[in-house]
Amino acid sequence: MRESLAQKAADVTTSIHIGDSDFTIQPEGSIIITPLRDSERFLPATVIYCDDTTHFGAAELDEVRDEFRKDDVWTEDFLELLIIQYSGTLTVSEHIAHQAVQFAKGEERIPVGPYVIHTSTGSVHSVFKLFEDTSNAFVRGTLPETGTDRHRWLVSIDRIPVPSRLYYSQPNDLLPLRGMRFGVKDSIDIAGLETGCGSRCYQSFCPAKSASAACVSQLVSAGAIMVGKMRCYQWCDGQDPLERFEEVSPTNPRGDTFQKPSSSSSGSAAGAASYAWLDFTIGTDTGGSIRHPASVNGVYGMRPSLGSIPSSGLVCSQYMDTPGVFARSAAITRAVTRAMAYQTSADGAAKLERKIQYKLLYAVEPELLDAHGTAKFFHRGEKVPDTKTSTSVVFEEFVKKLEKYLNCKRQEVCLYDLWRDTRPKTAPESLVEATEMIYQNVVYYELWHSIVGPFVQEYQGAHSGRMPFIEPITKARLDYGSKVSRTDYDRSVTALRTYATWVNEVLLPPASSTSGTETDTVIIPLLIYPQSWGVPRYRDEVVSRTGGNIFWKGFSPYSISYCSGCPDVTVPIGEARFHSRITNTDEYLPVAVSLLAPRGEDELLLRLLEDLEKEKILREVGCGSRLWSKD
Repeated sequence: MRESLAQKAADVTTSIHIGDSDFTIQPEGSIIITPLRDSERFLPATVIYCDDTTHFGAAELDEVRDEFRKDDVWTEDFLELLIIQYSGTLTVSEHIAHQAVQFAKGEERIPVGPYVIHTSTGSVHSVFKLFEDTSNAFVRGTLPETGTDRHRWLVSIDRIPVPSRLYYSQPNDLLPLRGMRFGVKDSIDIAGLETGCGSRCYQSFCPAKSASAACVSQLVSAGAIMVGKMRCYQWCDGQDPLERFEEVSPTNPRGDTFQKPSSSSSGSAAGAASYAWLDFTIGTDTGGSIRHPASVNGVYGMRPSLGSIPSSGLVCSQYMDTPGVFARSAAITRAVTRAMAYQTSADGAAKLERKIQYKLLYAVEPELLDAHGTAKFFHRGEKVPDTKTSTSVVFEEFVKKLEKYLNCKRQEVCLYDLWRDTRPKTAPESLVEATEMIYQNVVYYELWHSIVGPFVQEYQGAHSGRMPFIEPITKARLDYGSKVSRTDYDRSVTALRTYATWVNEVLLPPASSTSGTETDTVIIPLLIYPQSWGVPRYRDEVVSRTGGNIFWKGFSPYSISYCSGCPDVTVPIGEARFHSRITNTDEYLPVAVSLLAPRGEDELLLRLLEDLEKEKILREVGCGSRLWSKD
């Protein structure tokens, strides 16, 4: 029988209490100083540099305090001992010399910041502050294994180990993410850890991974620090909170904190929206699992072009799934996506230097809604019954600012009508009919035959025929997938490719020159549609499953990118006020849009968002119930 996660974590974890906070320490000491004449214990200490001065006194100590207070791990409790690293000559004020001070002169140095000293051996250990996971966003915290690319689980199930930002110097071109903390969805492999995919049986049965997913290795190589794995729903399926029996769903921190967090990548989205000590998170998107969680949790969510980021080490569908980013700013979303996609600051320069004329496609509703739908798109120009509602005002104000910045006017486009008029001759006239069966036939056929089916067979073989627990709604969908014939699967793959070709050639074609030469202006289409209307969806409400209703019916806007492979980013643009039946007060929920660009134009799209953020048209969002604390 394999060791439990807690047993393995307990063997290598030392926790200590300093001031009002709990910490764990890096087992391997960074350097050795002279042992202290003190009872054997871990003594809090602060390491500083004194290279630019020959004297250290009260003023210099105050400067250290003022600078280090900006860090979310260091506290003044670490001033119990000062370790001053210096070169040259240094004098220390008498009243400071009377405190506990150690001097370290020479070239062997460690970063400034908070540490603990083992008094008997003189070994200096870096620390990780243990933050509470109040939103239940994490499966568990993790710690890096020194000198390897592996990680290990932290014994505590509700604390996340976070290193001091003081340990890391400023990012640069080689290490653009240096010192940034991040979490990874638990459907993505990490060396040394089990991949759970939201299933306890799957996690306990499958061995720890020997290698990390390529996208995660890229982030670590860029200087980012992984602090834990994020909750996800079983095998990236979609469920309501009350449809989950094996573990609790993450808490959406926005509004009254009682809204649904969305589904598959909800842990990654809720974590990014909840914790200032977490800079970004990684999720995956098959049918909308980055874009929708990002919208309702009020953060940026980037689904990149299919194939632009390596998908090895993911539980995924070969035709649709991709890793992606959740962050609170456009700038970080861009930096992280570039790092995962092997982008350097010099890559894509030629594309960015093009003279661009944008074509802003404004997705509007058809004359008659499809049989299964409420509004998914904007209202047509002549049909705007709710222009004075808060959500419509937010949408309209943003689109007007976007028009002005892009120097173009929106062009209304109804996808249903455009498909009907320009579709391939062999395709159904109805966009709903053409796309409705693609997701359920392709995804659940692949999920059952490639991943869950083989796992169930092996698990039963090892447990005398006993079935692993699978959430009821997920089991019903997998049962469906097991019964999809190869013929129906191939037919749905053909429909996917037909629809993808239409998106990539008609709706969002590649950049085209106005006169056919490379030096002239290129036309690039952008599609915008509403992603989140700021409407309450309480977590104690369950979607009706009467009549075997286990799949989404109608046309899904998410299919535009998951079938075509084009980049699709969720952008928080404002808030809508509502009266909560939970708090009985007025609260606010995020309002968001989706922006799509032609396949392969990820850098252009992300650069545009970062520029809009610099111009204050978009804003970095904060953590907690409101997107912006001063609003």
